[in-house]
Amino acid sequence: APSPLRLSASLLAMLEQAALHAEPQRHLLIYRLLWRIARQPALQHDPLDPDRQRLEAMAQAVRRDLHKMKAFVRFRPLAEPGAEDPLHVAWFEPAHHIVDAVAPFFVRRFAGMRFAILTPRRSLRWDGRTLQAGLGADRADAPGADAGEALWLTYYAHIFNPARLKLQAMVNEMPRRYWKNLPEAVLITPLAAQATARTGAMVAAPGSVPLRRIPAAARA
Repeated sequence: APSPLRLSASLLAMLEQAALHAEPQRHLLIYRLLWRIARQPALQHDPLDPDRQRLEAMAQAVRRDLHKMKAFVRFRPLAEPGAEDPLHVAWFEPAHHIVDAVAPFFVRRFAGMRFAILTPRRSLRWDGRTLQAGLGADRADAPGADAGEALWLTYYAHIFNPARLKLQAMVNEMPRRYWKNLPEAVLITPLAAQATARTGAMVAAPGSVPLRRIPAAARA
């Protein structure tokens, strides 16, 4: 009988992440690497193996997608008949099969809030006690903008600092493919267009004179 296949913890974690990739041939690629390792155990320690490099790149893409989903999910309240608290619903379009993997993060982060996360392939619903997973949804199933979102946009516009704008760095961190589902994205283009003029006005404006306040004890 063949000896059991033993894998390092780091390799196993990488393969688990690569299995969430959207590549249709991901399972075939994983099986091929495992088949080769079973016959050549030293392969699992070879960072230059082509199969391993490809799987590591896929795992890295999955980790990036997990990070982006944690950062870019935006909830909107939805009143439900018979419920005291609203259901907070979000629409997100992940690039890979990460919904179940990221679910524990949202349960921990919003444990006391009823929420649903809708995606094209998979959806989640948390009622405060139980997490349920379901089929994919359509963007039209998510609620539209509300007054709270208008307040958020006002806040976002006021905290925007034109002097610190680095558009390419922002796009690297917030790729344009996510903009269509981010409420604040509608402000990025006009705020960026005004950044140069606003920065010039800030530089040309005279400096403010601070008011020195002497404590009463010191004056005495």
